[in-house]
Amino acid sequence: MRVKLTGVLTLRAGVEESSVFVPEQATITDVVDELSRECGSQVRPALLKGNRLRSDTIAVRESSGSSQRLSSTSSVDPGDTVRFQFEDPDQRLYA
Repeated sequence: MRVKLTGVLTLRAGVEESSVFVPEQATITDVVDELSRECGSQVRPALLKGNRLRSDTIAVRESSGSSQRLSSTSSVDPGDTVRFQFEDPDQRLYA
């Protein structure tokens, strides 16, 4: 699975893009945990608070020119691309 981080999240997590292995029907939390194993312990708290996405972080599945917003419990498949974005309190996204 391909994972991308943008904007402030790149600075928080210390990674911009990576490929991680996740089993069929893994969740976004599973993806973050695997990314943390691959890229360092700073990744998990940069994206999650407990087992939920941080209030200023969104996850988006990118496929075939469309995108779908995901929650921490959303299922993803190994061939998916997931992008994590920072969202400020005024609901503006930063790429």
